Amino acid sequence: MRITRNIILCLLLNFTLFGFAQDINHSKQEIEEVLTKLDSVIANKKTYQNLRQQHADSLEQVTNSCHINQYVEKCQELYEALSDYDGRKALQTLQRIQRTEEYQKDKNLQAWVKLSAARTYGIMGLYYKADNLTASINPSELSKDERLHYYLTCRNNYEKISEYMADISIVQDEEKQMVTYYDNIIELLPESSKKDLMTACKDVYLGHPKKAAKALAERFPKTQGEDRNQMCMTMANANKLLNNRPEYIYYLANIAVNNLMNGNTTYEALPYLVHALYEEGDIDRAYTYLMCTMEDANTYPSRRLALDVSKYFPLINSSYRAHKAFLAENSKMKRNSLIITFTLLALALLVAFFLGWKQNQAAEERRRANQLQKALDQAAIADRIKTVFIQNMRHEIRTPLNAIMGFAQLMSNDLSDEERSLYNGYIQESNNQLLSTLDDIIDVSNMEVGTFNFQFEEMDIDELCNEYIEHNRDMVPQGVELVYEPSENNMTLYSDRRRIGQVLQNLLSNACKNTTSGRITINTSRGEDCIQFVVTDTGTGIPQGKADVIFEHFEKLDHYSPGLGLGLYVGRLIARALGGDIQLDMLYTDGARFVFTVPNHIEQEDDEDIMQEQLQEITA
Repeated sequence: MRITRNIILCLLLNFTLFGFAQDINHSKQEIEEVLTKLDSVIANKKTYQNLRQQHADSLEQVTNSCHINQYVEKCQELYEALSDYDGRKALQTLQRIQRTEEYQKDKNLQAWVKLSAARTYGIMGLYYKADNLTASINPSELSKDERLHYYLTCRNNYEKISEYMADISIVQDEEKQMVTYYDNIIELLPESSKKDLMTACKDVYLGHPKKAAKALAERFPKTQGEDRNQMCMTMANANKLLNNRPEYIYYLANIAVNNLMNGNTTYEALPYLVHALYEEGDIDRAYTYLMCTMEDANTYPSRRLALDVSKYFPLINSSYRAHKAFLAENSKMKRNSLIITFTLLALALLVAFFLGWKQNQAAEERRRANQLQKALDQAAIADRIKTVFIQNMRHEIRTPLNAIMGFAQLMSNDLSDEERSLYNGYIQESNNQLLSTLDDIIDVSNMEVGTFNFQFEEMDIDELCNEYIEHNRDMVPQGVELVYEPSENNMTLYSDRRRIGQVLQNLLSNACKNTTSGRITINTSRGEDCIQFVVTDTGTGIPQGKADVIFEHFEKLDHYSPGLGLGLYVGRLIARALGGDIQLDMLYTDGARFVFTVPNHIEQEDDEDIMQEQLQEITA
């Protein structure tokens, strides 16, 4: 039972830690963003290093000119500025402190100088010198702060020695010694967050990466400064042990960004990032970061950095060359593929152009054939119209001419005054009918050739309508009432009086011909910028089949009715040329009702030109 319980607890712990590890994983986009930022930082690396150099130079000037009481303090500041930037100058600064009287008197200062030198030697890879300096110090004689400094330096140097155990002989019981260092550091640290960080480092060192990652996960977003850098390194080492390469790369990239932006040339994370990216297959970045490391390998004389470069360069350099060769070959293949593609595309375009040209030729031939057929159809229509026109003309002209000639011959006889007056009236009526027919023919001809003239003037609508009422009163059959009913009196209109009268005359003439009882009415009303004339009769009306064709030329309700069939055609042409229209009211069923709308034009010089353009558009 106890074994089973332990197994279950272990499984639950593993699942919890696995779920936790999934929670702290970063997305591919976040990893790519930090690598892109590192690319930018490396591209501007010289800028950051120049700023670091300027800072160190300014501190050195201050140190050289400061008061003797502040000399040691300024030297310490200068050392901190140079410790991870220029090892040789950092050691020279420590030597300047050793030459002061304060150094000879203060044991804590002596310990600080030795530990700082040990730290610098450790960074430079001179571990034997670092070990000798730390061995010469008795930690029990140090203050609490310097004792913490002592244990931290010893821990850092031991960790670096363990990385190169093949080159440097390791002291016996190293792991036990490191645990002791960690315990002493944790005990001396004043803040809980730093204790948690050091405990996590100890867990990673002892092979408990999941436990370390869990402890640091909640504190990581809130941590800043050097502690965040240390935490990133701890998380990177934990993910390396967990074989979680993407997270390992993420944290190493963060450390590298922070170091480079601070002008740090020790590159504690960049060599490991180079190898991780190489194993991930990102050859270009691995080579770029390796070259960045090599550029500064001699600036800061670090044996460790030189070993890193010598270890990774042959492998990555050969892979990079092979990768470049592959890219060049791939680029060549793509270029050839593009050439072939463009060639085939050009051929396809030529074929498409040729087929399109042939299709256009065929379409042009069809268009010409259609135009020819249309011309033939129009010629046939014109021939039919001509025949109809000649037939109508023969009847409409011969009838009044015969009447004129007949009554003229009778006038040569001895007639009474009453008969002479009657015959003279018949001759006058026939003459007017003949003149009206000829006027319609001339108007149609003028409209079709574009020589139709307009003369605008202001007119009284009541006077105009009453004039045509009286003019047509004799034509109204007996029993039919002809009236004018305006919606308001004294309306005026600025337009062509003669042409509007011509339209009213045609409408009234048709109404008189087709109305035998009831009434014929002219109604007028004012619209928005227009005047509306409505001619209503109670005659035979317009059949449904004829409603669409009565406005065409030479179209009549029947072939036996008098007239050429031009009245409504001419009326609509005039109305539309004036900017209005004539419509048949299809809702009126007690006869026929025509609605004639005319805009009230504002007087201007070019009214007639506008009317001519509208007339040409209509007749076209």
